[in-house]
Amino acid sequence: PQEVLTKDSVTVSVDAVVYYRVSNATISVANVANAHHSTRLLAQTTLRNVLGTRPLHEILSDREAISNTMQTSLDDATEAWGIKVERVEIKDVRLPVQLQRAMAAEAEAAREARAKVIAAEGEQK
Repeated sequence: PQEVLTKDSVTVSVDAVVYYRVSNATISVANVANAHHSTRLLAQTTLRNVLGTRPLHEILSDREAISNTMQTSLDDATEAWGIKVERVEIKDVRLPVQLQRAMAAEAEAAREARAKVIAAEGEQK
């Protein structure tokens, strides 16, 4: 997992998987010392850079677009290494415990407010 600071200053822990293959072994051996290690480091950096430009709500709701952005960026960067990035998946986004509690409390307060409105409307009729 990678610790990432979002655009709205929330630290999240993100698990992502990058599926790639060596598309040209000669270029891969000639242009980069360790293609696997270099691709992994680039994926980690790209993940932090892409997620750092987005607010938390967007990261939670739009994983597919983020994955596509990452795949395009990684594929462009690794092409010179003879690497083809096939797919990127955001597996898990974990929030800090305090933020989870705050979000749960906010959701509970919203449910209670709706229940009170419904009860008040019922009393008026």
